Amino acid sequence: MRVLVVEDDPMVMRLNVEFLNRIDGVSLVAQCEDLPTARDILASEPVDLLLLDVYLREYNGLSLVRELRRQAQGVQIVLITAASEMETVREAKHLGVSDYLVKPFEFQRFQKALHHCLETHQRLAGLPARAHQRDVDALFRRDVGAPASLRPGDLPKGLTANSLAQVARAAIAHCDGVFTTEALSEDTGMSRVSVRKYLKHLVDRGVLEESFHYGQIGRPSFTYRCLDAKALSRLGA
Repeated sequence: MRVLVVEDDPMVMRLNVEFLNRIDGVSLVAQCEDLPTARDILASEPVDLLLLDVYLREYNGLSLVRELRRQAQGVQIVLITAASEMETVREAKHLGVSDYLVKPFEFQRFQKALHHCLETHQRLAGLPARAHQRDVDALFRRDVGAPASLRPGDLPKGLTANSLAQVARAAIAHCDGVFTTEALSEDTGMSRVSVRKYLKHLVDRGVLEESFHYGQIGRPSFTYRCLDAKALSRLGA
């Protein structure tokens, strides 16, 4: 699924791109900070999903949404914005945006929005010339199920149950506060890269909560907090 990001805040743009890079099945077509550039890209490049801010200096992102709807373009749209007033939310709903994320947001919420759009994209691509009711039901229901990699008990390729248990046991020791990849790397003796893969899996399963921010020198930093100590205990047993 090809994605265009329209955002005029450099920090949020970096965050959006970083989050996108962590999701399989999507690719960044382009990124820009204003609507004229976004229109040019949409006219010249195939785009499946538009991640769009509402407040863009002298522009309003909803004006682009209106244009796309008048043109009957099939691009999905997720608004990522600080605009929380109900007038804007109502109009976005009426215009048929796929999702609406209010800044600041966590990766887990971003991931949920992208997975829904990716699933819709894949289902539309797989529809026959004449759809059956079951095809339409699957397309219009939002509760069609999580991606296979998120099913309880499944492990993504490259992860092992023994190492997952080791990371889970280390995380349990930090359940009374927040912790970092580095802390668990020291506790387990595993590399930070390996630990990050297991922590990502635990975040995907809703066992941990991940927070993301840029440090003083602009390097991304992740911290984690336990959401389900019982699940961690079961995984670490």
